[in-house]
Amino acid sequence: MSSNSPGPSFARAAFGVGGWTVEPQANRVGNGERTVHLEPKVMDVLLCLAGRPGEVVSRQTLVDEVWATEFISDTTLTHAIAELRRAFGDDARSPHVIETIPKRGYRMIAEVVGDPGRPSPSPAQEPGRPRPYAVIAGETLRLDPATPAVGCAHVLLLADGAIPLLPPEVVVGRGAEADLQVLSPEVSRRHARLAVEGERVLLEDLGSKNGTLVNDLPVAGRRELISGDTLAVGPARLLYRGVANDPTRTRTAD
Repeated sequence: MSSNSPGPSFARAAFGVGGWTVEPQANRVGNGERTVHLEPKVMDVLLCLAGRPGEVVSRQTLVDEVWATEFISDTTLTHAIAELRRAFGDDARSPHVIETIPKRGYRMIAEVVGDPGRPSPSPAQEPGRPRPYAVIAGETLRLDPATPAVGCAHVLLLADGAIPLLPPEVVVGRGAEADLQVLSPEVSRRHARLAVEGERVLLEDLGSKNGTLVNDLPVAGRRELISGDTLAVGPARLLYRGVANDPTRTRTAD
């Protein structure tokens, strides 16, 4: 299993899992009787699960947070979970540390003592701007409560809410580093970019696998959005509304 690609930035203090001591800096776990060394990516999977004790963490979330790439084998995560179970002496059929939730993901069921840490914000993140600040899962929209109340001259409408387009740009994608995260395997990690330039919003596809559509037509180059345009990013269909964007204006392409 490759561990060459950079992983997420996790807190590195030791903590406990089900009577074991986890030492992230040393990539090892121990229970006083034996010590097991883990590959860095396997440790990162452990940190992701331990950071959400009792929660079901999807396979896609684990891949996004640990490998930060779309190009890993389908079995890579399965092997990492198997290595963790071997380290802890866990049994998939009668687990006491990591439970498999069929068709959903994995859950840390052992007691976690201390703070395993969670992925740190990207260094490029603007002060006061959470990332992602909006998450779409199916027809459900979740907005981070810390989302700044600025840049609301432009919004994207979903069935149950409105997503403000915050300047200078909004990156749409499946990855946790996106501003607007769309949780679907049909969406690329960095799928599209919305550049917010005063009264204009320019949409650009970022070389996504399945493309970005406006009014059911693929986007090529940069396209200025007009109030009333419909965007399709994977299964998510969004209606663009620009408060200062008159539908009679002429579209421009840069």
